[in-house]
Amino acid sequence: MPTTRRLRTRTRRETIDPTHWAILTDALPPADANPFTALDAESYDVMRLLWEDHRAGILPDWIKTKPGTRPAMWWRYDAPRLDPTQLGRWSRTVLAPRMIETRRKLRGDGKPLHEVLAYAPAHHYGIPAWCGDPDNPPVFESQHAYLKRHGLLLPAERRPSAEPFSHPLRIEDARRWK
Repeated sequence: MPTTRRLRTRTRRETIDPTHWAILTDALPPADANPFTALDAESYDVMRLLWEDHRAGILPDWIKTKPGTRPAMWWRYDAPRLDPTQLGRWSRTVLAPRMIETRRKLRGDGKPLHEVLAYAPAHHYGIPAWCGDPDNPPVFESQHAYLKRHGLLLPAERRPSAEPFSHPLRIEDARRWK
C-alpha cells in the first residue's frame, strides 16, 4: 500500500561545542575539553564549515575588541589568496587554493621554510614558518598594515592596536642545514 513520505530536513545546530568555539575565537579551550575535539583545529575542512557558519557572529565582536587584527581562522580561510602566477612549484598541488599572500618581511635574515626545505607552506597569522638566523629573526608588517594594504580595514579600525605576533613562531636555524 502506498504511503505518503515526508522528507525530513535537518536543521543546523545553533549551538557549538565550547572547544570548537575556542578554536574559532583564538581562546583557550575549556579545562574539560575533549582532546579529540581539539584535534579538529588541524582539519581544514571541519574548521572551514564551522568558520562559515559562525564568521558573521565572530568578526564584528573581534573587530570591536581587537581592531586592526583578525583571528587565526580568518587568516586560514578569508585572507587574500596568492595570484596564480605567484604560486610557483605549488601551482599544481592541492595546497594552491589555500596559499595566502603572507605579510611582508620588513627586516631580518632567512627565507620561508617551504622555500628552503621540503616542507609544505605553513603560516601563523600571515607569517610563514621561517628558516634563518635565530639571532637576527625577521620582523613582519603588522596585521593592521596588511589589512590596510589590501583595503580590508573597516572605518572603526583606522587606529592601530597592539600586535600580538610580529615574528615567526617557528624559526629553523639555517646554520644547521649548511
